[in-house]
Amino acid sequence: MKVLLGGIPLGCNNIGDEAIVGCVVSMLKSSLPDASITVATADPATAERLGVAVVPPYGFRDVPVEGFADVVARHDAYIWCGATGLSDYPDVALDLLESAQREGVDTYIWGVGMDDELNPVFFRAHGKRLALLRCFGLVGHYERSLREKLARRIARILPRCRGVWLRDSQSARMLASLGFAGAKVAADTAILQKGGSGNAGGSSPTGSGDPTPTLGLCISTQRQVSDIEGLRRFLATMRAENVRVVGIPMNTKTDRELLGELGVECIEGLSPEDVVDAAAKCGAVLTSRLHLLILAANAGTRGFGIARGSKLANWLSNFGLSVEGSVYDCDWDLVAEHVLAALRSRGDWDEVRRTAYEKLNARLEKARGELVEMLAK
Repeated sequence: MKVLLGGIPLGCNNIGDEAIVGCVVSMLKSSLPDASITVATADPATAERLGVAVVPPYGFRDVPVEGFADVVARHDAYIWCGATGLSDYPDVALDLLESAQREGVDTYIWGVGMDDELNPVFFRAHGKRLALLRCFGLVGHYERSLREKLARRIARILPRCRGVWLRDSQSARMLASLGFAGAKVAADTAILQKGGSGNAGGSSPTGSGDPTPTLGLCISTQRQVSDIEGLRRFLATMRAENVRVVGIPMNTKTDRELLGELGVECIEGLSPEDVVDAAAKCGAVLTSRLHLLILAANAGTRGFGIARGSKLANWLSNFGLSVEGSVYDCDWDLVAEHVLAALRSRGDWDEVRRTAYEKLNARLEKARGELVEMLAK
């Protein structure tokens, strides 16, 4: 069996995306050891790192979708895996799925999430068009028409997939509102990511009683924090309270640059394993990046989220937690209070995490069994 994985811009410096595809590859290899796996990525080193074949990231990095048909036709199954592609860049996702279906290839959607808002770059009016539409009072009509067009495509293409599993129930409800109610709920495959030592899910070693508590930090350059002075004040409070702040950049270029501008020293690691290991040495992490929250929780470390969409809130709801605010509206003094309290005491975090991961792993395992059974047939 030949399986092609893709649908997100892999090999583009995003550690969260690399964690997803690495865990999906490992899952498939352990479940279907005879399968031949190909990954669509911009990073040729993925071939050696994951033991797979690689092809270009069709639909991303100026690689046209048109070349995808010839590649996917040489496979038995195409799996769109992970990230928030169905809300961030849904037309690329649907183009790739539809191309595979035209070639008679079985298609699957695996572990994908959706924000409660479609990407404003594609589904909002901008610039001269916005100004013109405002003149005629047609902004709402135009934006509704974009959403309705997407819903029609979803209603046509997704029912042709052999299986659709999303990472959380909130994403499934969002997809249902766009015309497809047949998605099952699994979990983000990145919950399987381990550290370089091979261990994950233990208790952070820097909990209560550590004379120099450590906070892991990553603030995304996507939908960047508007109150940058509030963030600087937060960092000053951490220093005054003798908290060591370590940057864990989930985008190895842009996030690292921003953290450097904030005066935060970053870890050297560039892999998902490095992130898990770094998070395991922290008493808590604070981030606007979903997959730092996930990889930190894998390591047993409590996470605090600054929302840029609904996906961080969706993840934290597994633990009965909520985000601290958003990149647009955040009380950084209150965030400092919450973070300092968590660094002083773990409270019931370990038990809450254990219970949540039991449920997440059960959902993922059930979905994995369903996917493997379909692929095996």
